Amino acid sequence: MTEPERHLTLSAADEEFLREHAGVREPTEGELAELAERTAGLDAEERRFSLPLPKVAVWLGVTEAEVASMTAAGNLYAHTLAGETRWPAWQFAYGRPLPHLAAVVAAIPAGTHPTAIRTLMMTPSQDLMWVLPLDEPISPLIPEIPRSPATWLTDGGEAGPVLALLAAAAGAI
Repeated sequence: MTEPERHLTLSAADEEFLREHAGVREPTEGELAELAERTAGLDAEERRFSLPLPKVAVWLGVTEAEVASMTAAGNLYAHTLAGETRWPAWQFAYGRPLPHLAAVVAAIPAGTHPTAIRTLMMTPSQDLMWVLPLDEPISPLIPEIPRSPATWLTDGGEAGPVLALLAAAAGAI
């Protein structure tokens, strides 16, 4: 046993002590069933906001193999739901991937549920304020408009602020 492994292995007595004193109990069958139901609900919701491979290929005007290649290269974001690979719709605008999408994909924390990523990418943020030019007729009324990260990138915003939001959210999602 290597030194790190020695520190990761608990004796039976230590495991029993932690069970008794850690304040964490084993979940009941009902709690596990409720968790499975909530997870299935999230997955079903996420299916509504994502696309299967054939639709992505048609939308982008490329072959399915090209979509798979783009995904493998980190230029598209995909996740698996109930054994099916899906591509979230938020990453596409006007029939093509968002600008700076590869950087965004690289910044998505591994293991994060796709609903958390979709929520972050589609929710307007005070950190992504779009300042209207002074000659816009509504400028005096609405000088700044918060944008979602997806809209920010679609409208030509730089990747940096979106990457900062993903980094800040990494601990919370």
